[in-house]
Amino acid sequence: MNIGEFTRNEDGTVSGYAAEATYDFDNIFFQKVVSDNPRAPHFNMMTKSPRGRDVRLGSIWQDTAKKTGEVYFRGYFDSSMSGFVRIRLFRSRQDPSVWNVVRKTPQRGASEREAAELPANDDRHPAYADECEAA
Repeated sequence: MNIGEFTRNEDGTVSGYAAEATYDFDNIFFQKVVSDNPRAPHFNMMTKSPRGRDVRLGSIWQDTAKKTGEVYFRGYFDSSMSGFVRIRLFRSRQDPSVWNVVRKTPQRGASEREAAELPANDDRHPAYADECEAA
C-alpha cells in the first residue's frame, strides 16, 4: 500500500511525507548516517517536532532486488503515534526523482492462508438449510 512519497530536491536533499489514518508525518527529511558499523542504516528519517526540534522517526537501508537488480530502500518508522511500521521506498516509474513509500505488510505463508471452498451443489445457503427442511 502506497502511503507517501519522497522527492530528491535540486540541492540533493530528500524530503517528503508518509500518512495513513493513524499518523501523518509531514516534512520528513533524510540525515546521512556516518558509521564504521556495516549494519548501520544509511539514513535516519527525521522530522521537526511542533517546537521545531529535529526528531528521528526511523532508519533506512539501501538494498538491491535479487531478481531485477533494482536499487530500493527498506526501513521503518517507530513512534508513539505509529508504532513500528516497516516500509520500502521504490523509485517512481513516471518520475525518477520521486520515491514511493510503501507500507510493508506481513506476508502469510501457504500454511496460514485460509482454504477457499466452493459451496455445495445445492441452492440452499447452509445457514438456512434447517429452515428450508422444516418448511
